[in-house]
Amino acid sequence: MKQVKWIWILGILSVVATLGVYSRLPDQIPVHWGIDGQIDRYGPRVYTFVTALLPLVMYGLFWLIPKIDPRKDSYDKHAGAYGVMAMTLVSFMIGLHWITIGYSLGYDIDVVFLVKFFVGILFVVLGNYLPVVRPNYTLGIRTPWTLADETVWEKTHRIGGYLFVLTGIFWSIFAFVNRPWVFFVLMGWLVVFIGGIFIYSYVLYRERHS
Repeated sequence: MKQVKWIWILGILSVVATLGVYSRLPDQIPVHWGIDGQIDRYGPRVYTFVTALLPLVMYGLFWLIPKIDPRKDSYDKHAGAYGVMAMTLVSFMIGLHWITIGYSLGYDIDVVFLVKFFVGILFVVLGNYLPVVRPNYTLGIRTPWTLADETVWEKTHRIGGYLFVLTGIFWSIFAFVNRPWVFFVLMGWLVVFIGGIFIYSYVLYRERHS
């Protein structure tokens, strides 16, 4: 992945910066927010290092997966998309880490808004690159039917890409609506989205193999 050095640099700088602000953090830091936007769980400040190191661990997995996936040849075909998706996910985790630190340091940060908004951006980016992903056993929309038929894989990922982008737009728009019911709307859409993709891949497969 061409993005490897930038991700490692970004991740390492994040860990170093975390060391720099660690002494300023309170003994207990927020680790979870409820759907009403209120903190519902705290943890010891040492937990900060878990969220600081998690992006590097995640990227290590992204580096390892192409080497152990039985369809490792596919990663040569979608290497560029895989690199962008990996960097986006790792950057997202680093962003969540620093949102938590900023809030813990007393900055006026609307955590729920930022998380929903950046989840939306994440979906949009992944949706744009999803149609490029070639058949494999780790990344993408892996149903029994997409894995069994490359045409079903391609068509499902093409539709899935549009739906990912649409989902991202929904999340980003609803980030501006600060109401508890928004959570249920977004979760309900995800259930419909995932179920629809699952059924779509099955129907395509049956049409081709009936």
